[in-house]
Amino acid sequence: MAKHGRLRAMWRLGETLQINRGTVLGRAVLDRRAVHVRDLARAARRDFKEAAVLQRATGARTVLSTPLLRGRIAVGAIVIRRTKVRPFTAKQIALLRTFADQAAMALENAGLLTELQEKNRALVEAHAQTTEALEQQTATSEVLRVISSSPTNLQPVFDTIAEHATRLCHAQHGVVLRFDGKLIHLVALANASPEGEDALRRLFPTPPGRHTAASRAILTGATIDIPDVQNDPDYAVAGTARTAGYRSIVAVPMLRDGQAIGTLNVHGAEVGQFTKHQVRLLETFADQAVIAIENGRLFTELEARNRELTDTLTQQTATAEILRVISSSPTDIQPVLDAVAESAARLCEASDAAIFRLDGDRLRLVAHRGPIPYGPIGEYTIALVRGTALGRTMLEARTVHIGDLQAQSGEFPEGSEIARRMGHRTTLNVPLMREGVAIGAINVRRTEVRLFTDRQIALLQTFADQAVIAIENVRLFTEIEEKNRALTHAHAQVTEALEQQTTTSGILRVISSSPTDAQPVFDTIAESAVRLCDGLLSGVYRFDGDLVHFVAHYNWTDEGLETAHRMYPRAPSRETQVARAIIDRTVVEVRDFENDPEVPAASLPLARALGYRSILVVPMLREGNPIGAIAVARAEPGSFSVKQIELLRTFAAQAVIAIENVR
Repeated sequence: MAKHGRLRAMWRLGETLQINRGTVLGRAVLDRRAVHVRDLARAARRDFKEAAVLQRATGARTVLSTPLLRGRIAVGAIVIRRTKVRPFTAKQIALLRTFADQAAMALENAGLLTELQEKNRALVEAHAQTTEALEQQTATSEVLRVISSSPTNLQPVFDTIAEHATRLCHAQHGVVLRFDGKLIHLVALANASPEGEDALRRLFPTPPGRHTAASRAILTGATIDIPDVQNDPDYAVAGTARTAGYRSIVAVPMLRDGQAIGTLNVHGAEVGQFTKHQVRLLETFADQAVIAIENGRLFTELEARNRELTDTLTQQTATAEILRVISSSPTDIQPVLDAVAESAARLCEASDAAIFRLDGDRLRLVAHRGPIPYGPIGEYTIALVRGTALGRTMLEARTVHIGDLQAQSGEFPEGSEIARRMGHRTTLNVPLMREGVAIGAINVRRTEVRLFTDRQIALLQTFADQAVIAIENVRLFTEIEEKNRALTHAHAQVTEALEQQTTTSGILRVISSSPTDAQPVFDTIAESAVRLCDGLLSGVYRFDGDLVHFVAHYNWTDEGLETAHRMYPRAPSRETQVARAIIDRTVVEVRDFENDPEVPAASLPLARALGYRSILVVPMLREGNPIGAIAVARAEPGSFSVKQIELLRTFAAQAVIAIENVR
């Protein structure tokens, strides 16, 4: 998967190898331990026969291989070689083990991140389909938010999952259980009564078996759906079900590497309550619970490993510090770059360290530590040309190490001139690689001619990798925040549409329940118009062909009602907005009574008495003829939205239906 060094490669990158004990790498993987061969040329004839051809081809003599372990399982190996017989020291063997541990953690983190991204994409697609999917997406996003805010505390995650599972599946209870390898433990319970909670908690801890749904799910590793627990002969806790008040149950296992580590259960009050769609939703929540558990485990392991490395290796102290800065600055890259530059200069024993990022056809300075001058951070740039060490590093996407840059005017003309002007001699440059493309570079410089050691080169490459991780983290967090904002906006739109739909459905229900009396319909429309149009008050008016009648109102003052009752019934005229809407058979809107010169003077006293500044009036039309109007007013000046106008038109149409029904 990766190679570094001048020694000829034993295999091609990407090539699949047969694992056996006849090679140093194969033995390290199979034995799950470091294998150190003092002289492979001699050992190949006796202990590593399959490696004999490779040894002769590459000239390797001393070889050290350490497996990459995830738990007790080997997932790869690191091999280092020397062309001379010179055994590696105990410190070097320990350091290689550390690198192997970090590589194994990086592989596992990458797998978890990929899995999490795939699930997020699937959830976003589901959100776009239906309003129900949006609610589910909101719930899963909330779970992911809790996961990210509680990486080492799983209880808030379990509580959130239990609550959302209960609500979205319309369940009686939601339960989260964990399995420690021997017993099943209850860790979260939502929506249970005190009696039900006490009965359910008495069931645990319990071993796997067939006596409960959770124990079956743990035993089989499959989802268990019991439509009626009272008629399941193997369900041994039917009495508990009666006490807690449920008849049906679904238990979804939490699977890690195919092994059950817990379950997510929901209880239903009805027989056969849960649908296949709800079961799939529970499986998604179960996957998120596994991710939370894995995150907690990884964070715990990482913290423990960092503490161990801090006690033994100074360079790992810097690594842990940079990782801390990355985790504490998910949307701000500058603290991470500053920490990387400071650690690189100090641990590589350099005069200074700098980080550049690609900006078009130039490299822009984004972080710098040390006394050798460059220029202002964020402003200083270097041309992307082969004549500078940084440019060569970027264009060839490889590490460039120069002993005396001032003496390399032929190979690096521009870089040599810069070195003489700034006073540095030895320079080491490592590209920042993302998916095979250089996006920047980190360099360290010395004012004297002194090459950097292999350890320092490897360390600077590690810092480069960490800088890339930090840059990627900021990009991913920014993308997630943008997606969350889009989801929140979409959710608000759907909520508004749902509220309007619920209201219109309620009005239709009132119409159907009052076929001979239109008054309840008018009252409901008056109240709904104020609520959904952000109004101050509203009125409903009937027109019998001769006179306009005031028939319903909402939120009027006593003074306003007295004024209205004095005014109505009355013949329609253009002195009021209600009459204009009826006469013209069109929507009438006044955005500001106090500043609109077209407002009739006769309509101002009522507006001032009731305290409104703007009004919207929609006529009720039957076969094109006016039979009334609906008005909604606001205390503030301003216009009504197109959606609000259309909503009031819908109310007017429903009022006409009610009038027609009565007629």
